[in-house]
Amino acid sequence: MAFPINKGDSSSSFTHQCRYDVFVSFGGKDTRNNFTNILRGILNHHGINIFLDDEHLRSKKILDKLFKAIESSRISIIVFSENYAFSTWCLKELVKILECEKKGQIVLPIFYMVDPSEVRNQKGKFGEALTKHETECKDKMEVQKWRIALHEAGNIGGWHCTKDHPQFTLIKEVFEVISRVKLNYTKISDVKYPVGIDSRVEDINCLLDIDSNDVRMVVIHGLPGIGKTTIAKAIYDLIAYRFEGSSFLENVKENSSTNDGKCRLRKALYFEILGGGTLKELGAIKRINMRMEMPQHKRILIILDDVDKLIQVTDLLGECNCFASGSRIIITTREEKVLYTLQEDYHLTYCNYRLKELDKHESRELFCQHAFKENKPKKGYLEVVDLFLSYAKGLPLALKIIGSDLYPRDDIRFWKSALNKYKRILNPNILEVLKISYDGLDQTQQHIFLDIASFLKGLHKDVVEHILESCYSYGSYCDIEILKDKSLIFVDKNGKLSMHDLIQQMSLEIIKQESKVSKKHKRLLCYDDASKLPDTGLEEVEGITLCLPQPRNMQLDFGRMTNLKYLTVRNLICEDVIYLPNELRLIDWNGFPLPSLPATINLQKLVALKVPGSHIKLDEPFERCRLPALKYMDFTYCKNITKLPDLSVIAPNIKRLELARCKNLVEIHQSVGLLEALEYWGLYRCENLKIIPRILKLKSLQWFCLQGCESLWKFPDIGQSTERLALPSLLPNLNLLYMFEFENFPKNLDIPDCFPKLKLLYVMFSNITTLPDISSRFPQLKGLYIENCRNLQKIPRLPSCIHTVQIVGCKSLDSQSSRRLLSQFAEKLGLPRNIVCPRGSSHRDYASETDFPHNKGFSLKIDGKLLIQGSKIPKWFNHQSSGSSISFSVSRKLLPSFAFCVVIQVQSKDRYRGYISGYYAINIFVDGYKGLHSSTTTYFPTPPSSSSYSYLWVFYIRDSSLEGIILNEGTEVKLQFEFSNNNPEIAEITVEKCGVHVACTCSPQNSAADKVACIRIQKRLKIWGFRVEMIQAQSIMEFVEHIIDPPMELLAQRVNKDEFTLYAAAAMKILWDARGDALFSNPKASIDQLAHRLNKQYDLYVRSLEITQGTEDQNNESVWIDMPIGVPEIQHQCHPTNTIPTPISSMAQPFLNEDADFNPSPPLKKMRTP
Repeated sequence: MAFPINKGDSSSSFTHQCRYDVFVSFGGKDTRNNFTNILRGILNHHGINIFLDDEHLRSKKILDKLFKAIESSRISIIVFSENYAFSTWCLKELVKILECEKKGQIVLPIFYMVDPSEVRNQKGKFGEALTKHETECKDKMEVQKWRIALHEAGNIGGWHCTKDHPQFTLIKEVFEVISRVKLNYTKISDVKYPVGIDSRVEDINCLLDIDSNDVRMVVIHGLPGIGKTTIAKAIYDLIAYRFEGSSFLENVKENSSTNDGKCRLRKALYFEILGGGTLKELGAIKRINMRMEMPQHKRILIILDDVDKLIQVTDLLGECNCFASGSRIIITTREEKVLYTLQEDYHLTYCNYRLKELDKHESRELFCQHAFKENKPKKGYLEVVDLFLSYAKGLPLALKIIGSDLYPRDDIRFWKSALNKYKRILNPNILEVLKISYDGLDQTQQHIFLDIASFLKGLHKDVVEHILESCYSYGSYCDIEILKDKSLIFVDKNGKLSMHDLIQQMSLEIIKQESKVSKKHKRLLCYDDASKLPDTGLEEVEGITLCLPQPRNMQLDFGRMTNLKYLTVRNLICEDVIYLPNELRLIDWNGFPLPSLPATINLQKLVALKVPGSHIKLDEPFERCRLPALKYMDFTYCKNITKLPDLSVIAPNIKRLELARCKNLVEIHQSVGLLEALEYWGLYRCENLKIIPRILKLKSLQWFCLQGCESLWKFPDIGQSTERLALPSLLPNLNLLYMFEFENFPKNLDIPDCFPKLKLLYVMFSNITTLPDISSRFPQLKGLYIENCRNLQKIPRLPSCIHTVQIVGCKSLDSQSSRRLLSQFAEKLGLPRNIVCPRGSSHRDYASETDFPHNKGFSLKIDGKLLIQGSKIPKWFNHQSSGSSISFSVSRKLLPSFAFCVVIQVQSKDRYRGYISGYYAINIFVDGYKGLHSSTTTYFPTPPSSSSYSYLWVFYIRDSSLEGIILNEGTEVKLQFEFSNNNPEIAEITVEKCGVHVACTCSPQNSAADKVACIRIQKRLKIWGFRVEMIQAQSIMEFVEHIIDPPMELLAQRVNKDEFTLYAAAAMKILWDARGDALFSNPKASIDQLAHRLNKQYDLYVRSLEITQGTEDQNNESVWIDMPIGVPEIQHQCHPTNTIPTPISSMAQPFLNEDADFNPSPPLKKMRTP
């Protein structure tokens, strides 16, 4: 069977005293005298304290007592039987039970002679019961709660009792689970303020996938003090009862350091899993070198906390391939990859989870709980609290310690003084924890870590590797990886090395302590105006960081610093530098004050020269330099550079050359075009650049930017002359190409295999009309971005490997190109053609986020993205809906390939900026399980002030694995699109509608709720007619309510049978079409439109019938009004051949069938009244 995973407040799981072991909710009519009676007897016999609801005692007076009984129970058993949902009492119990489940109560459903899908989807008797309640119950919101509760409970794993499943066997299984829960009721988690725990526990539960039968290991890693042990304990409390044996071993690293410690760990492990008597039989506890074997017949849970070596795991677990199916092992460690080999050695499913820092909201709540004993700052303290949060950077350990230190101080001056002290002197308790990872490094790794923290943080990882290789005479890649594994450093999205601020402060404390002990200063770090360099010991200095808050004059005697390797300077004015040490590997000096490097230097070992915004000229003194080890040069914003000299002589091994915004740069030496090692060349906004190498033989070049080089691109027809820029096949490794402001596509690019490895092509602000055959020119192209090429008319067929296409601002592009692009992506994924949905193309999203209680993850990979301008969803999307979400049905374990699209509107405000940015996410819910695809930053051109653009965004998804998720016939799938706008002050972004092209199993029948609504409409309209134009509604929802339940003043004369039949059918169809808008839209124009559509439908019908006889017909005044001129006619599906009234049930069917193409009318003018 599949057991439930509690969601919600898992960390605080029912810490109060439980009066009952079990509460049983059941329908007495079905099971009182058989199944439930037997279950109660067996549980009572084994000492299980059970509360059994007695339906004969039910009354409003004891409702509160009953709810208290549920709250006071550790476990709730729900026996779903055929007539369970007919009892409103049972449904109220169910809602209360699920509320308690969110607080940690264990819920065990038993589906007695009913299928779980009937409960989940309210089918069969459950559907009949809910329909009955909706008809009879006055409180419609309560009925909706019952629906949501049934859906949620139907998704909880439980027992399915059928005629083929012996009841005593099932009851025995239930008893065993309850017994395990009762034995494991002692909670090991003692978190006082469980902030941020729930979401992380849910993430890890997704990885654990308790319902699957494989043996699975999850390794939790992260920064010291991040809360790994806390999370592991919360998980243990949450799921231990679901296993036949469980053990949580703390401080494995510390206890494994001695033989006695190893014995204690083994004894604890085997005692908890096998029981005390088994240990004596094994007789192996004292044999330290003997690896024990796990029981192969028991499904067990083991958590090993604080592991730092593989041997610690193997000593305790022995042969992991002997674990019983369904067993789970959780390990917490500071080192990400220390246990990677277990995946292959033990043949188990291995998952890695990096525990992240708390976000700002979580940090504030946790800090305030410790500092104020409440979840928000006191009045007047918000600003200073945010300063502490900025200092702690989401590290729970720091937030707890600092918050506790400040309590109960009610003096804001004290707080500010304490903050200044923390910034200078790291709290010893925080330092002690953070330093554990540092102590686990070897001596060289410790030196490298301190070098990175002091001088190399913020540099690209490749630059750091080359610098360290030069310093330590071997490749440092392995050491950097170890520092990453221990969470001491990380690589950001731009490839630069970084670290948590408190980790860096820890490194500064270590450097201070080492200097006090050795009386030597290897690393000089100055961050304030009062900093002074020592007068002695400068020969020992290996690195200097002078980062001053304000510009300051200071004399530096580099002549005595013979071992100086790192030089990092900010805001230092020092104009008499005549010498730089020969051992330098890094010069990182913003605003370097000299026009050239000193003439006496001999920087044979220099690896990186970074002097942005400096006065350097690169004139004759620089040309005499010989820098054979130099690989990275950064001259950004150097306004005195006019010419780049012969680098093939000065720095022949250069890899990265950055010259962005050197506004006076005019010429680049021809030799630069022949630098074989050059990988990155940036010339962004070199506005006066006129001469660049005629030939580029740059076989290693991967990134080349000439954007904004206005003087250079004034050459006519670039590429037509051999004396101008020549590109083809001389840049074989180029993978990214930006092209701006072209008149015509360069002919030198229009040859086969021009750039054989090009991955991304950007074409912007150009007057080109056509593109070359991209498939043959750029055969490995994955991304094509075209923007504001207003004369572009066609897009050729793209290579089969294409993944992303974005085309905006191309007003001349023909519609055929758009259709071709849509078709190519569809063919790439093998989407089926000409498929229809039995429900029709117009869909409504019925499910809300609360319908999906679980977060079990599965694969959702985007295999293609297309963004083009447009406001219409193509007709071949067989599911379409207004808003940002849509639902459909499938019945396969493999979700079929499908296309998902959204229409978004970008509405600019008064302020204008060229682009706005944001992030999108696509959530997919399948029977309560959630998949997610999230994006990096996405940019949109901003429309002119107070105008708007509409975009069609299409996503293509291949078959997505739903392994482990059991799908039933008609399983609902929900897609939801979310967009987070980074610039709401610039423009508003709205998701207007969405669509899906998928082979579905949607039912043509309406949901039970829709059927009830239609029945109510029919009943009301059978009795009364009313003047539609007199409805004074402020929203579509109100308009619909008045039709279903008209106010007395709207009631008018009775209509004839024909009018009534038509009116009922038309109203049902129109309300059906409008049901999604009714919940979200309020414009008066839409209300008028609904009324006009009702009247229009009547007029068309009457004309088609050509009613000319009958005095009643002639004398009765119509309740519909004439239609305004200019409103397009609406096609209907009523074509009677005589005037005999058609029964409403048959009349309504064509309108309720969403295959009907009912086109909405445009907004209309205000209706006139008679």
